[in-house]
Amino acid sequence: MSYALRNTIILLVTLFLFAGSAFAFIKFVQEKQIEELQTELEVQQQDYNTKAEIRDQYPALQERYIKARDIVQGYDKMLYTSNNPDDVYDYLSELNDSDLELFYDFTFVDSVQNDQYGVVNSIIAGTSLYTDLVTFINRIENSALLNKVGINQITPASGASLEGLENENYVNFSLKLQSFYQRTTFDTNVLEEDLVRFNPDISIFNPFKPLILNDIPENVDNLTDVERSRLLGYTGTRIFLVDQNGERKTLKIGDKVYLGYLKSIDTKNRQVIFSLNKGGIQELFTLEVEQ
Repeated sequence: MSYALRNTIILLVTLFLFAGSAFAFIKFVQEKQIEELQTELEVQQQDYNTKAEIRDQYPALQERYIKARDIVQGYDKMLYTSNNPDDVYDYLSELNDSDLELFYDFTFVDSVQNDQYGVVNSIIAGTSLYTDLVTFINRIENSALLNKVGINQITPASGASLEGLENENYVNFSLKLQSFYQRTTFDTNVLEEDLVRFNPDISIFNPFKPLILNDIPENVDNLTDVERSRLLGYTGTRIFLVDQNGERKTLKIGDKVYLGYLKSIDTKNRQVIFSLNKGGIQELFTLEVEQ
């Protein structure tokens, strides 16, 4: 074999090995890398398209968000921040302050979840003055935290008493309370001083109270008992008398007395007139200066 042929064969084998290696590298390495890069490119393209779509929608979504936020912040109501029944009990205690004669037991029933809000269900049952119960319900439904009151039962509390004194204005009651709480956080614009509110136009007339009472209320405030008093004199605007305790009193029109108030001063007929409510029976009582 000549030297030239041997070199040619060596070059051909070397070229064959180089070409085979290049083919194998392209076939088994680069093609796999190309497939992976194509897959990644498709993923990146999809992500880009999604973000581009969000980018295009952003101005409209921002406008909707601002409008929705303004609507929510314009509400005078807000939701509880959790479904903790202690929060409901504490809020009721705040509404039932010291000026109400209302005594109740609070019973937690359950908590129900919805998509964006939930409801804490509870029962409030006890005894109260009817007017104070109406005021309490008024505060619950008109104050800032969102509560809904359902009445299970309200009945006259016969024999109910306060410090041993029977009072026909008392009722027994059972209320179903739904307290709404948020499951998605959002801003509210309710001021702290607006958390407790009530509607002053709600009537507190007690339909359970008899129109005519069996017993006349006692004079617990030691007001002037005009039926046991003596008129000393009067002017166009004031009267002077000695009350049931022998004390001199000065009254003007509209001043309270036991069972009523001073209605008018009749200087022409030389008498003063009181309007008295004797357990539902309205009477006019007159006093004249003793001669």
